[in-house]
Amino acid sequence: MRTPCLTRTLFPLIVLFLLIRSPLSGEAQQSNQPASSLTKSCLKKLNSDRGLCVVLGLPETGAASFVTELVQNSNLQVYFQSESTEEVNQVRKLSDQQGLLGQRIFADQGKNNAIALASNLADVIFVQPPSTKPATQQELLRVLRPQGTAFTPTYQITKPVPEGNDYWDHPYHGPDNNPQSTDQNARSPYRTQFLADPKFSPMPEVSVAAGGKVYKAFGHIAHKQNQNAILNTLMCINAYNGTILWKRKLPEGFMIHRNTMIGTEDALLMADNESCKIIDSETGEIRDEIVIDEKLADGPVWKWMGLQNGTLYALIGNKEVKVDTQKSARRGLGHWPWGMWKGHDYSDPKKAFGFGRTFVAINPATKKVLWHFRDRDYIDSRGVCMKNNHIFYYCPDKFLACLNIENGKQVWKNDDKKLLASIGSNQKAQHYVTGYATTNYIKCSDDYLFFAGPQRLHLVTASAADGYLMWEKEHGNLQLVLRKDGIYAAGPKETGMKLDYATGEKIASLPTRRACTRATGSVDSIFFRTRGGTVRLETDSHSAQHIAPMRPPCQDGVIVSNGLLYWGPWMCGCELSLYGHICLGPEKNSAAPASQAPPRHVAYGSDLSKVEPLAARNGDWPAFRGDNRQSSTTNVSIPAKTKLSWTAQVTQSAMPTAPVIAGKLIFVADRNGVVTAFDMQGKQVWKQYTGGAIYYPPTVNNDRLFVGSADGRVYAYEAKTGLPLWSFRVAPEQRWIPVYGKLISTWPISGGVVVQNNTVYAAAGIAHFDGTHIVALNAETGELQQENNTSGTLSATVNSGISLQGSLYIDENELRFLAGGVYEIARYDLQTLKCLNTPRAEVTSQYRTAFYPYYPNYGKYLSIEHTLADRRELVHDASYEGSAFTNLTLKEALPPGAPKVKKEVARWLSMRARRTGEAFKRKNLWIDQKQRRFTSFIVSPETLLTAGHPDEKSDAPFLTAIDINQGTDLWSHPLPALAVKGGTAINSEGTIVVTLENGQLLCFRKE
Repeated sequence: MRTPCLTRTLFPLIVLFLLIRSPLSGEAQQSNQPASSLTKSCLKKLNSDRGLCVVLGLPETGAASFVTELVQNSNLQVYFQSESTEEVNQVRKLSDQQGLLGQRIFADQGKNNAIALASNLADVIFVQPPSTKPATQQELLRVLRPQGTAFTPTYQITKPVPEGNDYWDHPYHGPDNNPQSTDQNARSPYRTQFLADPKFSPMPEVSVAAGGKVYKAFGHIAHKQNQNAILNTLMCINAYNGTILWKRKLPEGFMIHRNTMIGTEDALLMADNESCKIIDSETGEIRDEIVIDEKLADGPVWKWMGLQNGTLYALIGNKEVKVDTQKSARRGLGHWPWGMWKGHDYSDPKKAFGFGRTFVAINPATKKVLWHFRDRDYIDSRGVCMKNNHIFYYCPDKFLACLNIENGKQVWKNDDKKLLASIGSNQKAQHYVTGYATTNYIKCSDDYLFFAGPQRLHLVTASAADGYLMWEKEHGNLQLVLRKDGIYAAGPKETGMKLDYATGEKIASLPTRRACTRATGSVDSIFFRTRGGTVRLETDSHSAQHIAPMRPPCQDGVIVSNGLLYWGPWMCGCELSLYGHICLGPEKNSAAPASQAPPRHVAYGSDLSKVEPLAARNGDWPAFRGDNRQSSTTNVSIPAKTKLSWTAQVTQSAMPTAPVIAGKLIFVADRNGVVTAFDMQGKQVWKQYTGGAIYYPPTVNNDRLFVGSADGRVYAYEAKTGLPLWSFRVAPEQRWIPVYGKLISTWPISGGVVVQNNTVYAAAGIAHFDGTHIVALNAETGELQQENNTSGTLSATVNSGISLQGSLYIDENELRFLAGGVYEIARYDLQTLKCLNTPRAEVTSQYRTAFYPYYPNYGKYLSIEHTLADRRELVHDASYEGSAFTNLTLKEALPPGAPKVKKEVARWLSMRARRTGEAFKRKNLWIDQKQRRFTSFIVSPETLLTAGHPDEKSDAPFLTAIDINQGTDLWSHPLPALAVKGGTAINSEGTIVVTLENGQLLCFRKE
């Protein structure tokens, strides 16, 4: 077991900033700011310049440049925290000026003894001489990831690897192919550790994890455009914070869904069609290479390998038919064709994928072959496993055999007809129900061998002592996890069960496993896919818990390693709400002590009742899409002709929010956490900073401006001047995590805020299992009026509930937003905040989202279903993933009492309805034939203002006014970039402002 490294020394300040450095693949960083002598000497000693760095305080007053120098001369991401408001403001302002704030630098105020990050995240911590109470070793060790180092003025400390951590060092956990982790720390309940890139995966995908790193090999088939970038790519990822450390290309045409990856403490063994590469875990460079003499085998191709007690064992064989890399031009998130690839139909064992007949044992240090064994017949690598000094292998339809790994001698060979008949011939797989033909179908325990998988008709158990048949079950397409208390066999429909080892008798029934995904096990759980999301079967109680936003990755399943759980990325988008490489960790001790956290409510003045009047007017646009219902409507006439009046740059480095207008001021926020006010001539009036990204625009009400930040807080400002009034932390704790390149709260205010009757409503959260928190605040004082902290778990039976996956709006006297996979829309009573959704105890998800804050390429297209005064209806449907849409149409009025088409809010099912027809056919008064997709609408009495782009021309964005009665364009302006979601606003004078994805703000006036 690893032991702590703890040394206490006195050394100059310059030594406080030592890091661990290794050369990494990737683009070199270009510095816009010369490094000081202090920074240079620190960077020279870096051992790894990628990862998450924490800086507590500044080395001296006014030395905010040290933080920016660190990131401009390295690949680090920095979280800065100080008890000094002045220091935080210095870092924010300088980082903003240099385009680093909210991108690679994040700054917030807090006590040294309560670092706002989740546990086990930071690669390094720099502690400056404290002005007040210093950080404790306990808090530093909590935030550091294992083997990370903290430097203080008086000592340095390195965090040991926790006792009980396990590695997932082979594709199926170990060479026995039993996907059951022995990790003692990855226990429920869980909280999100990180959400990270890559968001999407080509097919196939193989992952291992060891030494604080996760290695992912991505294959040769892309089914959607978003997968092309990492075809044939090997990736090394920091296991604790999701940082991609390095990438390297894999050989073209070598399909990697085979057992030829092994992770070790400091290297990755990656075998291909030529050799086994020993790849340095820090640099990604090939440290050494093991080549097997072709005279020893039938060819150089590595088919299977396993590592035990320092010796490498492998199956080597013939060259295979080279496969073609398949790129894709298809849009969207998922759903893809199945089928075998060229040359891999298993028709000829001599050339078939994964077949060989020579086993070798190798000393990796010397590359010496210790022994080799060659069989007469070809062995299927899908039928090879290793345990207790034995390699077990299967030749389809011919025999089952065993080798002694000490000497390579055959221990037994069994061609018993009854055994072979029970195992049966390989069945056709590679189907979304059965699963992948390439999946391993043999596992072993101390006493038994098990045959099950997509290719098997029956579950067959044989003796490990001699290979003779023990017992069998009717169904074979089962995903097995072998535990001490029994065999967990996850199967489709009602075939899932827990079985007794000796007899095969059924001990308990398991929930239905959906389709292809692999089952895996942790110390207290079994994970597999349900109809939507993940089933977490508690092994003590056999109760089914639901993790709704993501399902186990197709070919990996949930990987359990380093005390953590890993999901994704995915090849398809089946009923998912979260995409990417997602990590959960144990909830225990995952945040700083609550007693040390900053207060939830902070007032910045003594008299909050008086603010400078803004002089707002009727016809202003004070909220996202115009009002609390997001109706995108106005009574103001859109000008018959317009011209560009001015442009302003809101931000150079982040996507801005949609604009709002009130009292002759324009308010825009951005994903760097900045709120800016402009006058109607485009001049900046004021600017303020929050601690996290702002995804939806501010709301202006009663001379005050309110905004929700991803730091978990709601902020209130005097709208006219930007004077801070108060802030309130909706998040239950200070716990920031990495989310797709940013540091945000585990409970961000990601859906914006709405204000009604002097009450501010906000919701905080990402996924139901972390908790979803709803508040009603007094708009004047920021004091808490109502709170709901329970809707993340609406059903205690399956532990599922509401996930915050949409922007907040008010309708029918309810607070609402998209709720993730189980519930389409979250609904809360405005007065009490009681959740109005009916709890569902089924382990299933049916709704899909791609939430705009985290997936801005997908959630940006808007649908419209607007009923005009005469009951005619403007209709345009856009799927949540952006791959499908209907042309904008004006439909005749529905007859009284006629039913409207029930459409899913995210519009996925409406695409199916388009093919199957509507319940009541209506005449189309006009149809836009220009095949346009839209990111914003404003409906006026006679004119529809739109922003978007032609379907196949995303590089030709427009702002266009359409005559509602005729369906013809009145005028159109090309835009330099696409308008953001809901990115148009209009004031009472008919002045139009637009925010663009490139950070620009444009103003159009009547010509």
